[in-house]
Amino acid sequence: MGLSQSLYTGYSGLHTHQRSMDNLSNNLANVNTVGYKKSDFMFSSFFKKAISGGNPEVNGRSATNPIGVGLGTTTGAISTNFKQGSTEQTGKPLDCFINGNGFFLAGTRHGTALTRNGSFYLDPTNNPNERMLCVGEGMPIQGWNARDGVISPSQTIEDVLIPAIGDKMEGQSTSELKLTGVLPTVAKDSDFAGKQTDTLSLAGNLQGDGQTLRTHIYAPVTQSSNGSAIKDEIQKIEVEIAFSGPTLSADGTTNSYTWTMTTVDWPNPGDPGVQVYPAEGDPTFSQGEMAFHATGSTSLKVGAGQSVSRKVEPGQSRVSTDTVDEEGNTIRSTFRLPSDFTVDVSRLTNLNDSPTGAGLETWHVNGNPTGTIVRTLGMFDDYTDFELVADENGLETNKPVRRVEPRENAIIFSRTDSDETGNTWSWESTMGGDSGELKFNTRGELVNSTQEGDTIQYNFEEVQNTNYEATMMIKEQNGYRDGLMTDVSIDANGKVIGHYSNQRSVTHAQLAIGTVPNINGLEGATGTLFYPGVASGGIQVGIAGDYAGELGLEPIGAGVIQTQVLERSNVDLAMEFTNMIQIERGYQFNSKVVMTSDEMLQTALQTKR
Repeated sequence: MGLSQSLYTGYSGLHTHQRSMDNLSNNLANVNTVGYKKSDFMFSSFFKKAISGGNPEVNGRSATNPIGVGLGTTTGAISTNFKQGSTEQTGKPLDCFINGNGFFLAGTRHGTALTRNGSFYLDPTNNPNERMLCVGEGMPIQGWNARDGVISPSQTIEDVLIPAIGDKMEGQSTSELKLTGVLPTVAKDSDFAGKQTDTLSLAGNLQGDGQTLRTHIYAPVTQSSNGSAIKDEIQKIEVEIAFSGPTLSADGTTNSYTWTMTTVDWPNPGDPGVQVYPAEGDPTFSQGEMAFHATGSTSLKVGAGQSVSRKVEPGQSRVSTDTVDEEGNTIRSTFRLPSDFTVDVSRLTNLNDSPTGAGLETWHVNGNPTGTIVRTLGMFDDYTDFELVADENGLETNKPVRRVEPRENAIIFSRTDSDETGNTWSWESTMGGDSGELKFNTRGELVNSTQEGDTIQYNFEEVQNTNYEATMMIKEQNGYRDGLMTDVSIDANGKVIGHYSNQRSVTHAQLAIGTVPNINGLEGATGTLFYPGVASGGIQVGIAGDYAGELGLEPIGAGVIQTQVLERSNVDLAMEFTNMIQIERGYQFNSKVVMTSDEMLQTALQTKR
């Protein structure tokens, strides 16, 4: 071995320390890269060159050790340090951080990659109504998409796709309803005073002549015997509204209906109907006319659009009926509609192509008779609306569109019996015509409830009968109005949730989380991506969290997701600068070795002189 060997040994030190500095500079360059994992550089010694071998003990001579000289240093390993980095609160709903050892899965042209970068965003696709959840330079995040509202995960993952902002959710009519509150054991006078009707709302489609609707109103009824008042209370009065028409206007643009409202069996069964609305003889409202837009043709066969008149204002209506009792006394019953009584016809339509055909209903009637407790509950119900739609020729026609909107549903409670076993109440729903009975024991507990009709299922299990004031409210219901998606978020288990303007949320997708048996065997790639290698083992796919949940996937110990948080680089600046000093010193020492070896060679050359 000559002096030149020390030059090469010094060179190996220079070269390896330079490579270590390259690695360190890359760590520092990525100190602010989201999800970056630092690389740890390991030095390794070259094998020693033997000068002499070892000898065993022979003939009393002691054994000798082998003698060798090292030939320098080289790169032993550059390994990724997967220590979890610090976190940063961003406030962005799509930013995610895995608190654990799992990885997000991203689709690339080389296959599925793993990443700790949770800086997600939505990217347009070829479908204008769809967006793709991406990371980095347009790489799709993978998981499982909901189909028909159901997520069925398997080992086959796919790019996560969700509807675009503005996606419409069809409303759902209320069919199940849970109530909670108190019906008092001793009702106060104010609870039973009753309230007269001042608003009657109608809905449905007028089609052809002679349609009628039977409904009811509540009005204060005064009874007198031979001129002396004997009773004054609010009563339920059955009425019938008869429509006639349509009559096309002279210019062919408007269909009109006339209508009247009369009593039915009031005050006694079999009594002839008496016109109560519009006020008989009132010159302004004697026709009770409603006008509808006609569309596209003067023919009555062409459907009309929404009503022109949003409300038909009232006149004064006073109705009196005389009967004679068994003693020959003349009993007069009288009621008057209030001056602000309103029949709301804004939901009435006149369309031949209505999906529901002809049919009328009472949308809402407020008020309640004396001797009842009424609670008006917000419900959701569907109806047919119409909007202008342009056909292929550009002509606008009215088309039926299903809408779901809030609807007031009054439930009338009336105490019917009280004895030593408890109280009994009857109830009636004005929305669907459902009715039933509630029985309470002396402790105020509901022991039995019945209901007739199947429009809505009412659950009274949490209703009590106590000495407190009468209260009643909806605790839960399954109805909701139409809505548009306003934003998207991700929860701790990786569910991608769309939030809608109707206060509803829908899970559109589920993020997949992956791990590998040997994390140090992963192969690094561009950015913060890693691919499984021959030493890492294959990707094990699961979901975040510690339980299988409704998806049926077993936990894989990948950790949980924290939202609106990003994982920063795990580069430790203090440690990196300390390592930089050590690398610089190592480089200087090896430079000195090269310089000294050169001087020694010069000295050897000079011995010739």
